[in-house]
Amino acid sequence: MSTPPDGAPRRSGQAFTGRFDANTERILPSRSVTHVHLLRHGAVQGMEQRIVRGQLDEPLSTAGRAESAALARWFARSEPRPDVIVASDLARCRELAELVAEACGAPLELDARLREQSMGRWEGLTWAEITAAEPATVTAYWNDYFRVQPSGGEAFQELALRVATYWEELLARRAGRRIVLVTHIGVIRVLLCRALGVPGEQALRFAPATASHTALLVGEAGCVLNALGERPWSFADVPAPSASARASTRPKRVALAGSAGTGKTTLGRRLAAELGVPFVEERMRKRLEDGFDVHALGLSDWRALIEGDWEAQRAEEEASPAGSVSDRSSLDYAAFWLHYGLSDERAATERFLARMFAEARRYDRIVVCPWGGPPIAHDGVRSTNRWTQFRFQAALEGLVERFADPARVLRLPVASEIEERVARVLA
Repeated sequence: MSTPPDGAPRRSGQAFTGRFDANTERILPSRSVTHVHLLRHGAVQGMEQRIVRGQLDEPLSTAGRAESAALARWFARSEPRPDVIVASDLARCRELAELVAEACGAPLELDARLREQSMGRWEGLTWAEITAAEPATVTAYWNDYFRVQPSGGEAFQELALRVATYWEELLARRAGRRIVLVTHIGVIRVLLCRALGVPGEQALRFAPATASHTALLVGEAGCVLNALGERPWSFADVPAPSASARASTRPKRVALAGSAGTGKTTLGRRLAAELGVPFVEERMRKRLEDGFDVHALGLSDWRALIEGDWEAQRAEEEASPAGSVSDRSSLDYAAFWLHYGLSDERAATERFLARMFAEARRYDRIVVCPWGGPPIAHDGVRSTNRWTQFRFQAALEGLVERFADPARVLRLPVASEIEERVARVLA
């Protein structure tokens, strides 16, 4: 049994030991396989505020340092010793890389070509602030993020060219070796697209979490994705479940409920990252950001739209065997139906609301985000009239009170920070 530098035995499991058996060696199209481990840095302070960071040199948060330390320990115990560790020279990557290098006893190099995409003058601002200041540029950017530059920054296409040059040089110098790259989500997306032959315009389909591990096997015949965005360190020191417990396990479903501006999306993204499950986004917001005109809809159109959005959300929830965190609950859809005055058609209303009440029992937890927190930021999408949002919230909370299982409802206090909310839900 091989041992890491600290002498602790490596954990058994499915991690590749670096050696193929003799029969496999004979049939391999390429006996020289380069093992590339992509580690994304841990959380930085204020990630939940949707601040555009790009190449801002910000350190890890307290939680990010804890995540990074756990990831470094797991990697040293579970993977063979790397030949080299190369990191972005920005502090949030450098901190993780130093921990991994120390745990594995491997040399560390820094390279600015592994920096995140430069977001120019947008760095340090929230998306709401950027949208308010440059709405046309933001719309153009999200319509074609691959080619359009942020103000004073680099387009994703330019990031891809920078990283591709580094990648080819790396493979030429270190073919057949085991390499760890500690970098950012943009760089990881570029490398995954390049290695797997995915067009750069589809890069946002890859979303590895913070403090996660992605692994590639690169040979002459092509590339194999061995792991994507895993966070196995989060299960460290957890005892194996009993047979009865394993038999009763099932996906855990969490849904956020509340009006616009209550912090659902921010909380949902954090919870999904902490739990290691997909985040199911609200479809209407994305539709409005793309320029959809809701004022042209009649009542029947609204009914069809709400029902269609619900069907799509439920399908996305069911597609995840590990569970999910959703930006809306079924009771939010019922509240939308009432809020937009769609109840005149009684048969359709009875049918849809009855289903939404039944679907609410599928969730392990419905987290109600309270109305009345910070003022709603103007983002060009949702109404900033707090009383319009209150009307929706009142209908929603009435439905939750009447039709949800009280044991599955968690109501968050109004004056609560994101870290407190995350801790409360996880507890």
